[in-house]
Amino acid sequence: MARTSTGTRSYRCFFTPLDRFGHPVATENGVLPFVQVRADNAEHAQRAAHHVTGCPVSNVERIDHAG
Repeated sequence: MARTSTGTRSYRCFFTPLDRFGHPVATENGVLPFVQVRADNAEHAQRAAHHVTGCPVSNVERIDHAG
């Protein structure tokens, strides 16, 4: 899991891994990998995750910490 530290909210961004030729790779267990980023909104989180991974981002979830 990679983590960046800009923005105000935490997001978990699931992405589809790519092989060395740029083709999507199916995961063995069906669970997509994710990166956690901090961003101002979900769109910025998706863009940051794509920038970090270089892979298509399939889902973005805001992480709300119980307080």
